[in-house]
Amino acid sequence: MSKPIKLIVKTIEGLFSHKTYLTAVMSAGVGALTVKDISGFAINQILLIGELGAEDSELIKTHAATAPTGSTITLASNLVYAHPIDTPITVLLYDQFELSHSTSIAGTKTTLTTGIAGGLVALPADETSLRYDDSQFTSGYYWIRYKNSIGTGTFSDYFGPIPYDGYAENTVGKIIKKAMKRCHLDDYTDYIDFDFCIEELNECLRYISGKLKRWSKLQTFDYVLGQTTRGVNKFTLPTNIAENENNKSIYNVRVGRNPALAFKRFDQWMDDIMSGMKHTQVTTQAVAGQVTLEIDNSYDFVDAGSVNLYIAGQIYTVTYTGVTRSATAGILTGIPASGTGSISITIPVDTEIWQGESEVTPKFYTVYGGYLYTELPSVTNLNQNVYCDYNRGPDSVNSEDDVLDTFRYDACLHYLIWTMNASLKNKGKKDMNDAEYTQFLQVVADYIRNEIPAHRKQKRPRRNGIFYNNRDRI
Repeated sequence: MSKPIKLIVKTIEGLFSHKTYLTAVMSAGVGALTVKDISGFAINQILLIGELGAEDSELIKTHAATAPTGSTITLASNLVYAHPIDTPITVLLYDQFELSHSTSIAGTKTTLTTGIAGGLVALPADETSLRYDDSQFTSGYYWIRYKNSIGTGTFSDYFGPIPYDGYAENTVGKIIKKAMKRCHLDDYTDYIDFDFCIEELNECLRYISGKLKRWSKLQTFDYVLGQTTRGVNKFTLPTNIAENENNKSIYNVRVGRNPALAFKRFDQWMDDIMSGMKHTQVTTQAVAGQVTLEIDNSYDFVDAGSVNLYIAGQIYTVTYTGVTRSATAGILTGIPASGTGSISITIPVDTEIWQGESEVTPKFYTVYGGYLYTELPSVTNLNQNVYCDYNRGPDSVNSEDDVLDTFRYDACLHYLIWTMNASLKNKGKKDMNDAEYTQFLQVVADYIRNEIPAHRKQKRPRRNGIFYNNRDRI
């Protein structure tokens, strides 16, 4: 049984590099091009002569030794077709497809060998897609990537896996296929291509996520930001959190299994928690016996005194008698070469430095600049996980095998059909009275209506009453 694999040429972002135009008619059989501008053109490049998918377009390589000069690009072989003035000449990064197979998504990829050498298929210049029928496998996944055939060849990244039995019902590939069928499209067009579908689907997902602040399907619990360490109070927030400049997307923060921390606005944090504390980091590694210590901003530190350095959970106190003031290149000077207050170990770059700090059992946290801050943990609160319960940002998709939940799948299908209708019928102008858009809004409204009670109501156990008579109950 043969399995057709349809290769869509236009779906690969980054296929094209730069272009120029013919300034003279080129006859079939000539070996050089006369162009408007040779900037960016060189030896050993792949050129597309004409528009991708257009009749008489062709792929050809530049000469391996003769560099472009003036307005002339020398070719590695002669043109097959004639081309008129103003024909676009585009540098392509790749000129072949490589087809592979794996038994599972994480499995080892093996290039196909039935009917094609090394699993390679030439990229067509006059088609936007091509089909390969495989009879080698009857299950698993197919993989596609581009190859540049010049020299030893370079490859693009692999694109999303193509399941042998087709995409599951709730995948992006299935949505696109259904939407195109509903719009009577057998293939992508100049305006409705894979990138168009992905952009519209992601716009739809952002719209849905924006209609309700906290979707239950976007909740993450017990995410570990890091562990408590002496001298460290800063933790990077997850990259997929909905908002990283405030606590709107955060449900709870806990240190170990202690009660949740209370939130303070950053201005309150600086007034209430950080008052009297000075903090910076080491800018240049210091070694034992060194009498100066280079730090970041040194303006807040007292003229002479001591600072605490925290290295691998240990505290080291260093005394100094002078400060070179700088916002980015401060220096503590007059450090003893040995004895009390000296630098007794190697101090790495970015070591945390504090003055006037307090170590406590954390009770508060704040958020600023993509980071979550806690109070400095005391020695009895070390080596504990810092947990964060938060709301993720909008889902996004970028490949055909990406999966959507049932509600978003239905909404996205109607949305994509609506936007395709706009492109096909209204030159891109979206009709708000389109039945598909109305259906999309209804699906989203139902989704929100079913979601809100989960946020408002708390289920409590019901206690049965045991009646001995009409007046007594337990």
